[in-house]
Amino acid sequence: MRKITILMIGLGRIGGKFYEQFSNMNPEHVEIIGVSEPNMNNPLLKNVEQRGIPNFPDFEEALDKYGEGIDIIMDTSNRSELKQAIRRKLQDTDNRHSVMVPMVVDYLMWYLLPGSEAIPQSHHDDIGY
Repeated sequence: MRKITILMIGLGRIGGKFYEQFSNMNPEHVEIIGVSEPNMNNPLLKNVEQRGIPNFPDFEEALDKYGEGIDIIMDTSNRSELKQAIRRKLQDTDNRHSVMVPMVVDYLMWYLLPGSEAIPQSHHDDIGY
């Protein structure tokens, strides 16, 4: 089985939980190759650093560095303008390999996590692509 590489964008409430889950998976199967967390006070960044995973406060730097070496872009920011910027960057660099997980799939994966609570959705109405 081929290893899946992940770029995590956002390590907040949702992204942080996914980060913890992915970090504990078999590294032969899943590897977080980078994170993009602009909040330098996020407590998870200490763990990111200990694991030797680079943080790119500007997600574009990670996309420039890894390009098609990223299999999955896990953007849990739930900000439509950020998702649009990621799509634009992938298109501008002709990256036809990396896949950004749609928000609705973020939610599905969240509900699969043990002990997951309801996700407040008041800050956005559309959880589609």
